[in-house]
Amino acid sequence: MRVLAINAPAPLARDLQQRACASTEMTLMIAGSSNPLTGDADPQRAQFIQFASRRKVDFTAIGKLRQIIREFKPDIVHSFLPRPLSQTVLATLGMRRAPKIVSFYGITRVPTWRDPADWITYLSPKVAMHACESNAVKNALIQGGVRESKCEVVYNCVETVTGSLTKEELRAKYQIPKNAIVIGTVATMRPVKGMDLLLEALIQCVAIPNWVSILIGPVQDPLVATLANDPRLRGRIHLLGQTDNAATLMHGMDLFVMPSRKEGLCRALLEAMGQGVCPIVSDAGGMKELVRNGVDGVVFPSEDVGALATAIQKLLASPELISRYGQSAIQRVESMCGPQVVGDRVFKMYQRLAA
Repeated sequence: MRVLAINAPAPLARDLQQRACASTEMTLMIAGSSNPLTGDADPQRAQFIQFASRRKVDFTAIGKLRQIIREFKPDIVHSFLPRPLSQTVLATLGMRRAPKIVSFYGITRVPTWRDPADWITYLSPKVAMHACESNAVKNALIQGGVRESKCEVVYNCVETVTGSLTKEELRAKYQIPKNAIVIGTVATMRPVKGMDLLLEALIQCVAIPNWVSILIGPVQDPLVATLANDPRLRGRIHLLGQTDNAATLMHGMDLFVMPSRKEGLCRALLEAMGQGVCPIVSDAGGMKELVRNGVDGVVFPSEDVGALATAIQKLLASPELISRYGQSAIQRVESMCGPQVVGDRVFKMYQRLAA
């Protein structure tokens, strides 16, 4: 089978490359703005082609993609982002031998026929299969009218990211006491991410000494900025803003909190767990599928500030529990979201479609 994967995550692209080069069952082409493949790729089995676009209906990109499909003749085109998905749907219109189209859906928004953008993406009858980031995402597609048989849960994949600084060096850089417990998160801080809930919970924890909080990412919720400046949290909150290497800072944290109101499956959560950071997450979306409450971390009811504060207080009182959950988190994310595990799911999905 011949597979064209557009904007595939780098860890998955490299896993598929290994599978293509190790057997004659698959020939792979990766399309995107940058090459994720390793240098030892056999160009006869796996290759990269430059492809970029500006919007969903980009006639230049659609024409180029149509040419790529005609020349490469893929059996399957897997588009990992909405923009190339719409372009794939439009580029294959009228083709006698059109490839089977696969999407990747990573949010819990229910697609609707009231949105024209959904007509040429997730609700298009030309899409043969939807690879879903979690069961919560799958359920959103089904609720929108997509047949369950067209939805496959594959999750997302991550590789462990390590920075150049040790945990101690990171803490020294941000003037954090060596013995402090660091409560952190990484997100674009919009209301849906619930960072206001985290700050309200931290206000309930100010009587407990020896903790600080690091919040990484742009603040787009005015309430977060207001709460972060609450006098009761003075000296406890570090707002680092937009950071290009956020994943490399996570190993400086002890607790990773994601209090989202809605969530497909937060990638930052996967990266934090992969580095052994103990997670505290709301039960929104797919996070409760990854984090087993009382095994890999703590899951609390979404919007429940009291429950979040109680979870933080419990873990602040037990460094041993933080360490145990962190070690379990590493094994959990590897068993569900490691590149080989996700690669197996995706490859088997391709095999079924090709058959």
